[in-house]
Order: sequence, then C-alpha cells, then structure tokens
Amino acid sequence: MTAVVGMMRGWLRSGRLWLGLAGTALFLGLFFARTDLEGLWDSLREADYRWAVPAVALWFVSAWFRSLRWSLLLRHLARLGTGALYPVLVIGYMANNLLPARLGEVVRAYVMGQRYGLSKMSVLGSIASERLMDALVLLVLMTSAAAFVGLEGHLRALSLGAVVVVAGGFAALYWAASRRPTVERTLAVLLRPLPPTLASRLRSAVDAFLEGTAALRSPLLLVAVALCGGIAWLLEAGMYYLVGRAFDLREGFAVYLVLAGAANLAITVPSTSGGIGPFEWASREVLVAVGVASGTASAYALALHGLLLVPVIVVGLLFLWAVQLSPTAALAPAEEATAEVRD
Repeated sequence: MTAVVGMMRGWLRSGRLWLGLAGTALFLGLFFARTDLEGLWDSLREADYRWAVPAVALWFVSAWFRSLRWSLLLRHLARLGTGALYPVLVIGYMANNLLPARLGEVVRAYVMGQRYGLSKMSVLGSIASERLMDALVLLVLMTSAAAFVGLEGHLRALSLGAVVVVAGGFAALYWAASRRPTVERTLAVLLRPLPPTLASRLRSAVDAFLEGTAALRSPLLLVAVALCGGIAWLLEAGMYYLVGRAFDLREGFAVYLVLAGAANLAITVPSTSGGIGPFEWASREVLVAVGVASGTASAYALALHGLLLVPVIVVGLLFLWAVQLSPTAALAPAEEATAEVRD
C-alpha cells in the first residue's frame, strides 16, 4: 500500500500528468459540447450489447497478431513465441490504460527483463520499432479507406502531419539501426563533456536501445512485420464494426478503418491514461462526418472506448497474476520513469 501511495504522489507531481489532464478535459469538453445528450442516452439504452462479446473477442485475436509481430522484432534478441509474448503484450496495454504518458511500454520492457532476462533498453528499442511501423501501416490503411468514403478532405491535415512525424521518426530510427558505427562515433563526441561515469551509462543505454532495433535492417522482416500489423488493424477495425452493429449503424467497413486511424492517431495528443478524451472526440467526428446522428455517434464512441479499456485491464491483471507479478511490482518502473519528468 505504501508503494502504491508513493506512486500516486509521484504521478501527481508530474507535469506530464497535468498536461494530460488538461488535454482530456479539453477534448471531453469539445465532445460533449457538440453532443445531443438526449440522443446519447437513448442510444446507450437501446443498444444491443450482445455484439460486445464477439467484438471484444476480435480485439484479443488482433492482439495475437501483434504479439507475433513483436516476436519477429525480438528475434535477434531471443526466440520467444507468441505464447510467451502475448501475456506481456496485454499487460503492457493494460498498463497504458491505467497510467499516463503511455508508461505501459516501460512496464512491458520491465516484465520482459524480469521474466526472460532481456535488456530493458533493448526491449524498448523493439517497442519503438513496433510503434513506428504500426503507425505507418495504420496511416496507409486509413488514407486508403478515406478515399473510398469521401473523407480524404476531412483527414488531409491530420494525415499530412502524422505522415511527416511518423515517417521522419521511422527514417531516423532506420538510419540509426543501419549505421550503428556512425551513431556510436557521433555519440562519443557528444558525450565527451560529461563525467565519465555518466557518459558510460548513457552510451550503454543507447547501444542497448539500438540493439533492440536491429530487425529494421532486414527488408524481408519489415515486410512480415508490416503484414502482421495490417492484419491486426483490420481485425481491430472489425471490432469497431461489430460495436457499430450494436448501435444499428449501417456504415461500410471502410468507415471503421478511417475511424480506427483517426481515433488511434488522436490519442497521441497528451491526455490521461487510455487516451480518454481524444479517442471519443475523434471517433465521434468521423461518424458525424458520414451522416450518423450526433447522439448515436457519441454513444458509440463511449461504448467502444469502454470495451477497449475495461476487458484489457481485467485480462492484463489476470496475466500479471499468472506470471506471479504484483501490480505494485509491475508498475514500479513507471514511477521511476515519472520521477524523471517531475517539476
């Protein structure tokens, strides 16, 4: 209990947390300001929640393909199958749903280090590669689908900005992974003014991180990683479609691909745990743009996000118990990361 209280105090002192709270408040304000509240409650009351069961099941199937993708990115570090990585992946998503600033990625690296003895920085390198590839694949799917449903104009600014940021980040990471000797020489020059002990620690951390990105050097592996990511996103969009059936929405599958892209890109905006606020706002805006009533679109967005958050938290906690880690132990590295950004 003392450790949990300590973590809560740490998060409350984090400037990043308060920035996230401001982001959530802003987007929830925009969300409800343009919502027909009576229509919202009517839609929530009349929805057929039997669709929730196959929808949630489909998300967990999509997570299997994400764990397969991660196994490919980790292949040069350890030969771990999806059976080993699936629980860790879900634990990471669970932590992202509970912690601010996507600290679930740190938790995922910590669990891998505890269970399999891998360098946590190398695991973080693989996760960085995974996230950038994931975003690139999602952008391709979203922009392709948007052209089919006439939403490319609405998403042009969002897509352009996202492409510049994601492609730039991926190019930088790919270059660093492919030119490690150059990176190491440059880093040695940059670290020269620092105390030797600190410089050595930073050099070791960067080396370990780059070791985790080694998979980017293989074109065939990149194709396999992109394919797994594409299947995962198609399955997740399928979940969104099934939730739409619960609200008697008749939109085509392409709309849900656009929605998946817009909502998941929106949660890169600073917000509280789970992307609450930006996710609801972006989901609602996409549906309203294709003619769905305001109240129904808002009800859908709230229900969808709830189904993405709650089951993953429950299953993630069960996996924590299965791997014999307490929530306090698993979340401890998140407190350490938070300490680095406190005011």
